[in-house]
Amino acid sequence: MNLKEFENWGLAQGSVANPAPNYKYKGQCVSLIQQYLYQVFGMPFKAHGNAKDWANNVPDGFTKLSAGVSLQKGDILVYGANYGGGYGHIGLIDSNGKFYDQNGVKSLAIGYRDNPFSGYICVLRPNNQSRLGIENSSSTSESFTVRVDKKEAAVRSEANSKSAQAGSMILYRGDTFKAIGTVVGENVSGNNIWYKSWKGNYVWSGGLTRI
Repeated sequence: MNLKEFENWGLAQGSVANPAPNYKYKGQCVSLIQQYLYQVFGMPFKAHGNAKDWANNVPDGFTKLSAGVSLQKGDILVYGANYGGGYGHIGLIDSNGKFYDQNGVKSLAIGYRDNPFSGYICVLRPNNQSRLGIENSSSTSESFTVRVDKKEAAVRSEANSKSAQAGSMILYRGDTFKAIGTVVGENVSGNNIWYKSWKGNYVWSGGLTRI
C-alpha cells in the first residue's frame, strides 16, 4: 500500500485502531500513525508511547528533523504536551501536501486540512521514500545551515556515495555548511535523504543536524 492508497483506505474506514496484534485505541491519533507504519512500510506494531513521546522514540527507518525543515509528503509531525490534554498530537503530510490525522481535524475520526496545526515540535521523515509511491524532494531558494555531528562527512557531486568528491571534499565534526533543501538519493544504512548545498553539491544526512 502506498501513501495515496493508505489515505483512501483510512478515509473509507472513518476511524482506525492500532494494527494487529494490539487492535486498541480506535479513533486516537497515534493509532492512525501506527497503521501508517504497518500498511505503508510493513512495520509490525511496536508501542512508542503517547503522541508527544514519538519525538524521543523515533520509529526505525525514520529520521528526526527539526520543526523548521521544509515539509515533504509522508512526513510525520509530532506535537508536544500543549496538545491533546497533555498527551500531544501526531499526524502526517498526505500525497496532496495536506495535513492528515485522526482525532484532530475531526473528533475520534480521520480527516484532513490544508495546513498542519501550528506548534509541532519535530518532523519524522521516512528514509525509504520509494514506499510512498510518489516523487518527493524539497528545495527552496532560501538557504539554511547544517552542522556535522559525526567524525566526518564526504561532499559529493551527486547524491550517492560512488560519485566524485566535490567542493570542500570532507567536512569534519562541528563544521557547518549552507544547504538549499533535501533530495532523495542513495539509500545508506536505511536513509536515502541527502542535503543539497547552495553550491550544488550533496552530503548524506546521516549524522547531520539542521540548525
